[in-house]
Amino acid sequence: MPADPTTDRAAFAAVSAATVLAWYALPDVVRSRGVRVAVKAGLLGVTAAGAAMVPRVYPEVRALQAEPKVDLPAPAVAALAVGATAGLTALTVWAEKALYARGERRRAEGVRWAHTPLALAMALGTGAIALLDWQPIADAAASLGEARSA
Repeated sequence: MPADPTTDRAAFAAVSAATVLAWYALPDVVRSRGVRVAVKAGLLGVTAAGAAMVPRVYPEVRALQAEPKVDLPAPAVAALAVGATAGLTALTVWAEKALYARGERRRAEGVRWAHTPLALAMALGTGAIALLDWQPIADAAASLGEARSA
């Protein structure tokens, strides 16, 4: 039975949103840091499975293969990759700590379910973005690339 793209995309969006909600609301449900680490390790597995689904859910992604505009030597490409990875990792760690600290400040103020409202907002945003039809964007990128190379 062939896959239905609409059903695949809806399932992908639902799982993505549920994973984000679980990840960011977890401190409201599980107070033990060790247990949270274990649960988040499982959620990373769900995220990895979701990432593997991207080509099936969004076949237009294949059209977004970036063609390098500059021919860089391999060491420069490696340095850029390492630098970008380090920078994005640092940004992610900072953002995660800031979001957690915000929730903990709200908890200290006596707010119940202090992490959940922001987690719900991020989950809804994630689900909405996952439902978008990216084909028009892929088409525009392809036509822009063709126009530049002409």
